Amino acid sequence: MSARPPGPRHSPLSRCNLPFVRPVQRIGAAVAAIVLPACVAGGVWWFAFRMTPARMAAMLPRSDAPVLYLDFAALRAAGVLDALAGTAGVEEPEYRKFVETTAFDYRKDLDAALLAFRPGDTLLVVKGSFDPGRLAAYAWSNGGRCAGELCSVQGSAPERQVSWIPMRRGALLAMAVSPDPMAAALLNTGSAPPAFTPPSSAVWLYLPGPQLRGGAALPPGLSAMLSSLEGAERALLSAGVAQDGFEILLEAPCADNGKAAEIAARLTRTTEMFVKLLARDGKKPDPADLSGLLAGGVFEARGAVARGRWPLSRAFLPAIAPR
Repeated sequence: MSARPPGPRHSPLSRCNLPFVRPVQRIGAAVAAIVLPACVAGGVWWFAFRMTPARMAAMLPRSDAPVLYLDFAALRAAGVLDALAGTAGVEEPEYRKFVETTAFDYRKDLDAALLAFRPGDTLLVVKGSFDPGRLAAYAWSNGGRCAGELCSVQGSAPERQVSWIPMRRGALLAMAVSPDPMAAALLNTGSAPPAFTPPSSAVWLYLPGPQLRGGAALPPGLSAMLSSLEGAERALLSAGVAQDGFEILLEAPCADNGKAAEIAARLTRTTEMFVKLLARDGKKPDPADLSGLLAGGVFEARGAVARGRWPLSRAFLPAIAPR
């Protein structure tokens, strides 16, 4: 165990909440909240090396976990991050105190984050600017510990042990939130290729085949969409720029052409049924809310790949921002 370094004796984040199950619009705050027990602004920037999404994904252990990627730098440059994140100050009180104390804000200081949601834990690869010495000081001052470069500290509950390993001279963090205080060691150096090819989009979600099922906790339209993908080998959802705003693209490889055609037809029927249900309730798809997104889906099969497109109006962004 390394010698205890000097550091602040008290922190407003000692009881930090680590929210994972959040609506999509809160993902930036969720990533930040996970990082809060560990990260502070430092002086080494990520552009000193090229850590691509593929290299970040290669650090994950092979599993059937969904993987989410967010390029915060690209979203900031496009002027989209503020619209998605909502008004500054709506985050949890612990996060607001953290920003006030350290001046670290995911809106400005995070460059990218990749998260793998596994049963019982979450693994992260976070790119930005971090000071390993201050990270270690934070762990010690909040009842945590460090063994070499691996540090850990308890989060908001005993089963939420936050661990991290600084890499690339503080420009990258391998992190984990898990009952295991050493879970960050599960993230390797990225020598093995990832199980999929990440797209070039600023935001994407990878879903392995076993994850392609609906769920009671999801909005009905979204749950039906995922159920319609059942039978695909995997699915990749990505966000991109379209002529009239943005779009969400789907790519779902299948075992053969027939299965891809079946899934495309199923998605089309699900979308048509959703539109009919809206009409039965006297409603029309509204581009400013989820109904406009789900009702606008268009699908086809190209060989053994089912593909889809949902239009995402700019008017929808304020609707999904937290208040």
